[in-house]
This record gives sequence, C-alpha cells and structure tokens, in this order.
Amino acid sequence: MKTEKLKIKKRPGFLLLFAAAALMFLLFSLSSCSEETAAATGVTAIAGFAGLYICIIAIAWLAGIFFFVVWIIMLVDCAKRENEDFPDANPNSKMMWILIIVLAGGIGAIIYYFIVMRKMPKKKEITKA
Repeated sequence: MKTEKLKIKKRPGFLLLFAAAALMFLLFSLSSCSEETAAATGVTAIAGFAGLYICIIAIAWLAGIFFFVVWIIMLVDCAKRENEDFPDANPNSKMMWILIIVLAGGIGAIIYYFIVMRKMPKKKEITKA
C-alpha cells in the first residue's frame, strides 16, 4: 500500500477573497449602527492609539534616564581610575576613555563598561588602622 503525498496548491487569491469578505462584513455591520455608536467606536479607537503613544513616550523617557545614569556612573569611574588600571595602560588611556564616554554618550558608557570596568575591576586599597 503506497501512501501518496497530497499536493496542495498555493492560492494567493484566498487571502484576497478573505480580506474582501471581512471588509464587506464590516461595512454591513457598520451600516446598521447608529451615528452615536459609530462615533463612540471612533473615539475609542483614537483613545487606544493615544494610550499606546503615551506608553511609547514613557518607555523612551525611562530608557533615556537609564542611559544617563549609566553614563554618569561610567564617567565618574573613568575619572577616578588610575592609568595603570586600564587594559592598554599608556599615559593617555584615561583621557581617551573620557573622550569616548563624553562624545559617544550612553553607547560609549556601555562600551567602557564591557571593555574596561568588567575586565579590569578597580584595585581597592586596604588601609590598616
């Protein structure tokens, strides 16, 4: 007994037909609505888009605040770090990294974190009392 593979023809017209049927259904259902319900539906849709816009703006503000805080922390760490604590340890390392952090902003701070701060933690001095 041989099993035959079913050949399925791709029918791109099906999606077009489905979209046309959905549009017709929408038009017929809206034609039976009163003006008040149609207006209320439009206002609800506009309010939904306004809420989405407000959420996007809030997320952008939070991301900006996060990158600003990271930028300040990395800038302070770089300024307090000795030249010997950088991976390449030359006399201009500190100035080069400060310029990178200041000019590149949040992206420069994240690069500094992964290249310098994470690989070479600051040496803590232990003082005897």
